Amino acid sequence: MSVHHAPCFQPADATTTREPPLSLAVVRDGSAIVVEVTGPLDMDTVGRLVDVVDSLTASQPPAVLVLDLSQVSFFCAAGVTALLTARRRVVACGGTMLLRRPSRITVAILDMVGLGDEFTTD
Repeated sequence: MSVHHAPCFQPADATTTREPPLSLAVVRDGSAIVVEVTGPLDMDTVGRLVDVVDSLTASQPPAVLVLDLSQVSFFCAAGVTALLTARRRVVACGGTMLLRRPSRITVAILDMVGLGDEFTTD
């Protein structure tokens, strides 16, 4: 039996390969509240988005909550779950959730899992 050793993987400098952290900005747009999402929506970051939605629906729920996803750089199953969770919580408070300009990766993943037409976009 022979053993072949793969060359050691040496990761590049972490500062050059790390995805920028998730940024969430909440702004009012008329009667709607817009959450501008910038960066990756993955297992490490989706909790922050859901927490923001929870805090916005806790006191005076907005009639319309818009998630601006135009600057989402990474999107996966965790992001899909977060969007479904956020929408469920907004609807439970009598509101409506819209997606604004979802990024190409967001649209591709939603289409891939059969939810491309599930979310209303503005």
